[in-house]
Amino acid sequence: MLSSLFTSTLTQQAITYDVISAESSSANDTATVERATIFSVYDGNNLAIIHAAPYDTLREQRAIFHGVFTPPTEAVIEVKPNCSSGECTWPPYGSLAICGGVANLTATNNELLLTTLRNTTLERMQVLLGTSNITAGDFYRAISEAFPLVMGLLEKPTGAFNKSVTELIVSDSFIAYTDGPVSTSAEFDISSVKFLEVAFWWCTKTYTTKVSQGQAITTEISTLTRAREVNNTLNLPWDPKFYPCYSTGRCNDTYGATEVVLEPSPGVDGDESGGYSIHLWTGLTGSMLLASTMLDSLLLDRTRGVVASNGGGVAKAFGFSLLGDFLATEVPSPEEQMANVRTIVDNTARSMTNLLREGATCLGRPECTVLGTVFTPQAFVKIHWEWMAMLAAQLLLTALFLVITITQTYLSRMQVIKNSSLATLCALDKTTRQQVGSFGDLDQLAKKAKDLEVRLERDKSGVALWLGR
Repeated sequence: MLSSLFTSTLTQQAITYDVISAESSSANDTATVERATIFSVYDGNNLAIIHAAPYDTLREQRAIFHGVFTPPTEAVIEVKPNCSSGECTWPPYGSLAICGGVANLTATNNELLLTTLRNTTLERMQVLLGTSNITAGDFYRAISEAFPLVMGLLEKPTGAFNKSVTELIVSDSFIAYTDGPVSTSAEFDISSVKFLEVAFWWCTKTYTTKVSQGQAITTEISTLTRAREVNNTLNLPWDPKFYPCYSTGRCNDTYGATEVVLEPSPGVDGDESGGYSIHLWTGLTGSMLLASTMLDSLLLDRTRGVVASNGGGVAKAFGFSLLGDFLATEVPSPEEQMANVRTIVDNTARSMTNLLREGATCLGRPECTVLGTVFTPQAFVKIHWEWMAMLAAQLLLTALFLVITITQTYLSRMQVIKNSSLATLCALDKTTRQQVGSFGDLDQLAKKAKDLEVRLERDKSGVALWLGR
């Protein structure tokens, strides 16, 4: 019994049935994630935005606002992958992307640049104050002081970013603001204004994506900003050729199929030697839409309520990041201001990158979809050889014990009574044993059995066995 219990326990421990995630072999399981290897809607003669990507300009506007108006305490999530089982992995893959950065222009002490920015800001403030008096009416006239914030386009590079970034800039703007309120009726004091530069540029990124228990995690491995050759700027305000061809419909003659090719970022799994291309005409058109959104100005009251605005609408988000949230009365520290603006720029760049990866500007190329590996729960039989060894040892010892027992029985010349009727003679009651006497060993029992008389008698109770000498 103990041996059986021991054997059963060892058997249960020796073989287990584990459920683990293993690579699926089903053709119905899918794992895909989108990326961008090209940015173009060029059909060989024109930009086929209406046919290739209807209302894609609205999607771009939505992507910009989604990133800008994501609170500085949150982050825009990456493109959501498609994983049929809830457990998937992808190899490192590259994609076209938009990167962003912030520079403190006030700290550069570039007086020529700062003078130009002050003059531009002063002109924009006069327009803002004038239109506010008309549009806001009595509400505006009741506000004696306000925080101004002006966003405008930079007409040329400031030198705050390196050459490789400057070559690939798609939008370059300045933010003018003050840490304290200014009078809305007196002459504007331009000396108190601070300036930041907000730039977005083309780049390439390498990602890894994993889905675990239905939750997707995408991580950026590396980022690279390097073009193989740039013969034309990608930033609309810096290109004097665009508006003349745009207004006359002759941009195909000006730009044609010209592309700018970017180097892939490090860590990509596979051959990416072809690089990532941006169609110049398509890129400048996207820059135009972004530039119009980043042109804005507003006035905030003492508790950061909007008094008046004039422009694309994104200045409000930057105003809250620089001056504090709605109903705030204290201005954040310079470090917190810079951190908040950087977060807004990062979120906007990531949101526009998501649009690139999920939009129609990849021209339906199959390489824009990255295939991953699907894992599904599967049961596996696992053999624990250490327990199997103990089970084998137990069986070996049991067999050895039986062999020793049989051998010992044979050597001691003990009679095996398994098939002998002599053993039944021992099953007598006390009286019979007294009459028969002591049997002794089996030899004596055999001798005495010869003197025994056995008879069967039938009576009313049935058949009885009688023993006697």
